[in-house]
Amino acid sequence: MATTSHIATPARVEVSALNEYIKEKCEPIKRQSAFVAELRAHGRETYNHDGQQMEWRPRFRRRRIRTGAGSPASISFPQTVTKRVAKLPWRSWDLGESVTKFERLATQGKSGWFKILADTLAEVADDFITHFAEKFYLDGNATATNRDLHGLESIFATTGTVTNSPVGNPSDSYAGHSTALGVTGTWTPETGGGWPTGTGYAEYCWWSPIVVDYNSTLFNGTIANWWYQWQEALAYAVTYGLILQSAKYDICIMSANLLRQAKNSLQASQRFETMRDSTLAKLGFKTLSYEGLEIATEYGVPEAVAYLLQWDKIELCSMQSQLIETVQDYDIATSEQLIALDAYGNLKIQSPAFLAKLAPVSAAGTGT
Repeated sequence: MATTSHIATPARVEVSALNEYIKEKCEPIKRQSAFVAELRAHGRETYNHDGQQMEWRPRFRRRRIRTGAGSPASISFPQTVTKRVAKLPWRSWDLGESVTKFERLATQGKSGWFKILADTLAEVADDFITHFAEKFYLDGNATATNRDLHGLESIFATTGTVTNSPVGNPSDSYAGHSTALGVTGTWTPETGGGWPTGTGYAEYCWWSPIVVDYNSTLFNGTIANWWYQWQEALAYAVTYGLILQSAKYDICIMSANLLRQAKNSLQASQRFETMRDSTLAKLGFKTLSYEGLEIATEYGVPEAVAYLLQWDKIELCSMQSQLIETVQDYDIATSEQLIALDAYGNLKIQSPAFLAKLAPVSAAGTGT
């Protein structure tokens, strides 16, 4: 005689179908974040990573030629170490939701059941991506977020400013290496100035980002604050990023208040231009251009700062076949269908030296 289960297990949609649905839904959802949209548009999401942690080998040293004596016999042949190992831990995030048995019964039939799952997944995926986008600005080393994404603030800590220079003195640690200047190598600044002016060994600042202090009294603003000095500070970062690292920044993402003040500070002869042909513009974002550099803002950017980014130097690495995957189960105790979304990965910045930041390292000047 055939046996019958006392508790009927509800029909389940294959996890692969749910994952495909998640993937489809995440495409337009990503447009809510300029940071996420740009990563996606530039192919900077990579998948199926493995290992106990993230590892890459950035180059920190360049060979230097020697003035010769004119004799081949005087040439030396060292084995020069030019790369170091950078390491970051993997991080994970999850979000769960459940569908009651009543909802399943009310939508009996495979198509109806899939619809309730699809609707639930669409909302959960939207919430997941929306919250995840805020994490790109976190400090993954800070006490409160040391299990979270290694976002942009993981590289930009400073201690005061460099002597005779309008930049912060780097003092962070990222991927196992100090961002401080001069861990190895030497530097000779220009007369009366300080790093990044002058010349020296590549390894002196190989892991050090430029953090321009827009409140620096070394700029020429009427008052040493953002309103009067943001253009000079931005030009300084662009100039020395290009000189030191051949950095051609793709975008400057500002906090909303800084962008508002920058617009208001412009003289009658100056203006921002609307970007029409950029990647973000094609995705529906309204961005601006200042002297050829794209300017944008979005929710979640920390207060009073701006970031200069190169997309080919940033990579969002996932351990799964897509950024977010789903798992489902059935709780026999509550008769609920359980749906869990998760992500495993981290953000990789090839070197902090490839990015820059504008920040109030010192106190703003006052006056009228």
